[in-house]
Amino acid sequence: MKISDETPSIAPAHFSEISNTVQNDADTFHILDLSIAHNLLLSFEYNRKIFYTATLLQGDYQLEFEDRKIDISGNSLLFTTTKIPFGIHATGLGYAGFSCVFKEEFVTKANSGYRLLEFPIYKPGRQNIYSLTNSQTEHFIDIYAKIFNEQHENSTFKSNLQRTYLLEIIFGAQKLAPIDSFVKTNNTTEFIACSFIRLLESQFPLESPQSVIKFKTPKDFADSLSLHPNYLNRQVKLAKGRTVSEIIAARIVQEAKILLKLTNWHIAEISFVLGFAEPSHFNLFFKKNANVSPTDYRKVHRE
Repeated sequence: MKISDETPSIAPAHFSEISNTVQNDADTFHILDLSIAHNLLLSFEYNRKIFYTATLLQGDYQLEFEDRKIDISGNSLLFTTTKIPFGIHATGLGYAGFSCVFKEEFVTKANSGYRLLEFPIYKPGRQNIYSLTNSQTEHFIDIYAKIFNEQHENSTFKSNLQRTYLLEIIFGAQKLAPIDSFVKTNNTTEFIACSFIRLLESQFPLESPQSVIKFKTPKDFADSLSLHPNYLNRQVKLAKGRTVSEIIAARIVQEAKILLKLTNWHIAEISFVLGFAEPSHFNLFFKKNANVSPTDYRKVHRE
């Protein structure tokens, strides 16, 4: 079903114009009116590494996801994570949409009682597309309207209310049956291994000496994927032939070599962004895995 006069939508009078781009990465939550853009293309080139989304689309769209393209029409909900790049392209003349764009820290155990990756729709690789009836669309639009209305309030409880409404969208979506999945996997082992690799790669490249990788140990990755470390390691070893620790170490060494060759960062800064408590720990790690010290490696590759 395409957008029409009968299709429920947010009335423009409810909201001020909101930019369709995310300008401030320091913010933990944004709500976007996608209908103000022409020939809409949302790719979040940089921000996709930071933000999760909960998006309502009305009209004809093509989702561009890695090597897949999915055409959707009518009223749909979709949810994306920081782990998987995506694009949304409006293919029809009549379209509208609304998107909550937020960082993981916007929904935590401490501020909501829930952990974002505990929700099935936000577990890596499990993002689904949900088709909505008119009545369902009307229900979700009412929730987005409440979030928009809070956007310009200065209330102490503004973020709490927006978080509550976002959770209402998430809970409501999880009651629906998905019409398609962004990720096609052959089996559980491959699915878990791919999720781990995507999460690992989502931390790179490191763009400044102030960046620090978030996931450093097998437990960090297992916690993020809501898996036991031993189970994660077993599945990754089956799929990739190497342990989680071996893959993490190899990727950190690779990134260290890139930074040593291509930047003027001090070795202490490189040590910091790669998650080492002390430069001496990084020196020992690099020498063990590259058979040369960081200083000597840089010297050889700068000559």
